[in-house]
Amino acid sequence: MTRISKDFRRQEKYAEKRVKNKTWRKPRGINSKMRLREGGKSHAVRIGHGSPAKMKGFHPSGFKEILINNEKQLAMAIKMKNEKIAVRIRSTVGGKKRVAMLKVADEAKLKVLNR
Repeated sequence: MTRISKDFRRQEKYAEKRVKNKTWRKPRGINSKMRLREGGKSHAVRIGHGSPAKMKGFHPSGFKEILINNEKQLAMAIKMKNEKIAVRIRSTVGGKKRVAMLKVADEAKLKVLNR
């Protein structure tokens, strides 16, 4: 999951309402002040802005995230349970099975990210 920081705004984002804040496009204009990295302009995405290597693959809350599709995968997550594991139930799981899976996760004291 990629996350765009507030610092990385699209060039001239303020000029048009239809341009979303979360969309990043590299500035390519020949006279672009942002491409030339002039002072007072927004920061551009570059090497060095990434997260530390030890934190790659972790949820912002600090848990290792496991995506769950069914009860069998939930049972596997419970077996490998430790304090740093959290599960996310896939959005395609229906209501009945989601309730059942949440009940099992609560009994196992497993953290569910999308309750």
